[in-house]
Parts: sequence; C-alpha cells; structure tokens
Amino acid sequence: MTRATVEPSACRWCGIPKRLHCQQWKKPVGWHEWTQPLQEQIKARMLARRVARAGGQR
Repeated sequence: MTRATVEPSACRWCGIPKRLHCQQWKKPVGWHEWTQPLQEQIKARMLARRVARAGGQR
C-alpha cells in the first residue's frame, strides 16, 4: 500500500484491487479476504495518485 498507484478502493490491508484479491497474506492481519478501505485511506490514496500524476509537485 506504499505505492502511489494503489487504487483508492483497493483492499484496506494490502492494497490489492478487489477483482484480483482472492485471499492474501499480510502482516499483521494474516490471511484475509478483500476488505473495504476506510474513507481516510481512500482520500489519502486519491491524493497520492494526484501528486504522482503531477510529477510529485504540489
């Protein structure tokens, strides 16, 4: 989830899009299914993608 290209609606825990997720392993969550991200995560991901598109400039 550290990449700026993570989809805003990707998994709350690992950042993998719902259509590709299945079950995944991620510390400290362990095995998990896709989980709806928090509204704060969605906003942060959208802002990070915007910054990345602008070349890292604000």
